[in-house]
Amino acid sequence: MQEEISDPTGFEAVLTEACWFHITERHPEMSEFKRLVVEAVRNPDGIYLGRRDPTRRIYRKKYASVPGIGNWLDVLVFVDKESGYVATSYFAAYSLRTLGQQIWPSS
Repeated sequence: MQEEISDPTGFEAVLTEACWFHITERHPEMSEFKRLVVEAVRNPDGIYLGRRDPTRRIYRKKYASVPGIGNWLDVLVFVDKESGYVATSYFAAYSLRTLGQQIWPSS
């Protein structure tokens, strides 16, 4: 089963079961927070082109508190620009230095 998620620009991201398994296997702390991954794509604070990999869109959503994880964390979701498939997602305490050019919202 897969979930299709529209972002504010109309881009369609796809979260498959295989990808979700990959995310939770590499980042087990994410296992209870699939809804935050979907929300980060659907309603992000910002969308960026990857600094290290410009073929990826990075969705960033800041949360003041994530129960059992910590305070003031970003959820980062990495999506392939061409296929729309979610590649990975994780929590980050400070993510701005890893993000590339902001493409949404435009300044």
